[in-house]
Amino acid sequence: MVTDQRYRVLIMGGGQLGSRHLQGLARCRHRLEVHVVDPEDVALKLAASRWALAEGIETCHEVRFQPSIVGLPAELDVAIVATTAENRPLVVEELVNHVTIGSWVLEKVLAQSHEGLDRLCNALGHSSDVWVNTWARTTGWYETIRAAIGKGPLSVEVEGESWGMACNAVHFLDLIAWWTGELLVSVDCSKLDPRWQPAKRPGHFEPSGELRANYASGTTALFRSTPPEIDAPAGTDPIERMTIDTATSHWVIDRPFSETDGKASDDAGNRITGHIELQSQRTGPLVDEILSTGRCDLPDLATSVAQHRRFLTGLLLAFPPLVGVDPDRVPIT
Repeated sequence: MVTDQRYRVLIMGGGQLGSRHLQGLARCRHRLEVHVVDPEDVALKLAASRWALAEGIETCHEVRFQPSIVGLPAELDVAIVATTAENRPLVVEELVNHVTIGSWVLEKVLAQSHEGLDRLCNALGHSSDVWVNTWARTTGWYETIRAAIGKGPLSVEVEGESWGMACNAVHFLDLIAWWTGELLVSVDCSKLDPRWQPAKRPGHFEPSGELRANYASGTTALFRSTPPEIDAPAGTDPIERMTIDTATSHWVIDRPFSETDGKASDDAGNRITGHIELQSQRTGPLVDEILSTGRCDLPDLATSVAQHRRFLTGLLLAFPPLVGVDPDRVPIT
């Protein structure tokens, strides 16, 4: 155990993703007092059941489940905001006005509009203790691949069937920026299909077709996705393949989001096997690092907001008008 001090951690949103963050906290070396907040009782029950599955009850940590931020301690060490993108700006504003928080981890997609990004920036100011959970740059497998391919410019392609391109492309946009050291300049969504498909979460949508990202020193990335099967929700298929062309080599990464058996190989016969970690495997070490050092390897808010602005600009130009949907908002999560 790092210390006998008990640190206070907040998880806003106890649903599918928030409950995985909670499971990850069972592995923390620091003693924790965890507050899980969600207005939906079903989400709190899910979080409690997953905490039990992670054997969190047998750890030194204390967990409290509650429907609102009323009654939270006046000061918290870390807040993990795992709500939907639509609600994230409001949730952050309410937290800032209610409690003092030392460090923040915000889930992606950060917001559904430029106004939402502005609200996040205004609420959190220029704090250096705010990070965004585009975790690809913290994955050991991707770090090994980065060393093998060298810096850019690169030509990258990512493809699959209905793999949740609006939801997941931001992971790759940040990963490629980290691989190359280049800033994202633009995201062209003009070749997306005109009809967006309903996603698994009601009221949200996913595109199919192609989108292209351009980086400051010549790196490009092309993302491809196909529509889902009839009557199936969009965004539930795995990402099949990622290719990377450098000045001297061609790499193929099969199953780049595999949690068990991903493989990267080049045309010279080099091979790098690996996998991504589950969120329940990442959160514990992440929070330990923040509590121990005051830092982590995730991108900071300013870096991620700049990427999200380019991404949202392209998506907003391509999103088809829908009755009841603000034209300045793209309903993704």
